[in-house]
Amino acid sequence: MKSLVSVRDLSKEQVKNILDLARSFKGGERAVVEGSVALLFFEPSTRTRISFEKACRELGLDTFNILGDNSSIVKGESFFDTLKTFEALGFKGVVFRVPFVLFPYEDLVKDLNLSLINAGDGTHQHPTQGLIDVFTALEAYGDLKGRKVLYVGDISHSRVFRSGVYLFSIFGAKVSVCGPRTLIPRDIGALGVKEVFDSVDEGIEWADLVIWLRLQRERQRENFIPSERSYFEQFGLTKERHKKLRGFFMHPGPVNREVDIAGEILYSEKSLVLEQVKNGLFVRMAVLRWCLE
Repeated sequence: MKSLVSVRDLSKEQVKNILDLARSFKGGERAVVEGSVALLFFEPSTRTRISFEKACRELGLDTFNILGDNSSIVKGESFFDTLKTFEALGFKGVVFRVPFVLFPYEDLVKDLNLSLINAGDGTHQHPTQGLIDVFTALEAYGDLKGRKVLYVGDISHSRVFRSGVYLFSIFGAKVSVCGPRTLIPRDIGALGVKEVFDSVDEGIEWADLVIWLRLQRERQRENFIPSERSYFEQFGLTKERHKKLRGFFMHPGPVNREVDIAGEILYSEKSLVLEQVKNGLFVRMAVLRWCLE
């Protein structure tokens, strides 16, 4: 059994293997994986939790949902002890979403006879969403080598970006970012980004694919923008900017309409948003099989 806590633990070959599995599942191939998986979610989720649950059922896995308020962690139990409980009960894997950063995690993985699959930890990583975005982009463009990918919005708090920048880069894409300077990490260069756009209009002219990100108010401890309206006017996908897009756009969800993207163009012909949702099932089936077998 293997774990997937960070995409940076994956080689390009391993990523390709996972995406090939996802492609075969999308093409109708089926597989059976025996065992039980716990879905341990301490943060709200629709797409990720439901698609993981459906992926488990498609593979024949027994699935148990544990939401944050129903966990003994609220009584003071450590995350490690909670995982040891699942191990003692004979679970094969745990899919977790937690509000804190799971780092360092190497000892945690080493000390458990259990597959850990990260469905989002704080502002650190969201491996399956990164894989979904690359999988969807490969379907749309065929090849990512030399493609220009622009992330727009709340870069500082985005675990989706931190997973995606690595994955797009290993496929040869060039990744840049755009957003308020207050929401751009100071170490953005160390993450593999060479260019930061202050103007989203200039960024759109440069990019083949644009990925808008949600403004994560729940993680912000201070005001980083004057208002949501001014943010939308400066960085959102308006109808006027939509006309200027050279390629497709994405959003990992949930979308804040009229803050991230104008509602009436959310599902336009240039949108890959629903394809991301559809592909989530197949990519998560692939990750589960790759980890548990």
